[in-house]
Amino acid sequence: MIKIPRNTLGDTRTAERIPTISEFNDSNMQHRRDVEELMEDLAERIERRATEHDWTKTVDPYRSMFYQDMVRTMTGDFEFTSGIWAKLHYETLERHHLNCCVPDAVDLIDVIEMICDCVAAGLARSGEVRAIEIDSDVLQDAVRNTARLLEDECVIEGGEQYEDQ
Repeated sequence: MIKIPRNTLGDTRTAERIPTISEFNDSNMQHRRDVEELMEDLAERIERRATEHDWTKTVDPYRSMFYQDMVRTMTGDFEFTSGIWAKLHYETLERHHLNCCVPDAVDLIDVIEMICDCVAAGLARSGEVRAIEIDSDVLQDAVRNTARLLEDECVIEGGEQYEDQ
């Protein structure tokens, strides 16, 4: 849980009174620490996702399914995207294939993983990165869901609760 101290004195929209310069400075420094903590939380989530990326290509039975479908596709006997592995990988077990299937509560971590996947795969496999397109509604949902994910990790500390809570 991330503790966010109640802090109204650093912004003209929320300041309950004119702060002293010292209060103003303290308020802004606290805000910077709060943002840093939220960004560190998000970075840790990205790191965890990075270590799990394409795990369905590394763990059996999925690894064997992937390899068999790849071989069958390369020999002309099979359409790769029609296989069980592709369906599981793209639609169920991995979250980052946003052009195939958008997960519930899509977030910016999904978006970042997709971008990194496309860049790494494109450069390694063909030497170029293909255009990356994500539906604008999906991006807006990802922004909202990421904000909600971070908000759910926070608790406001100190002072009276805000009126609208």
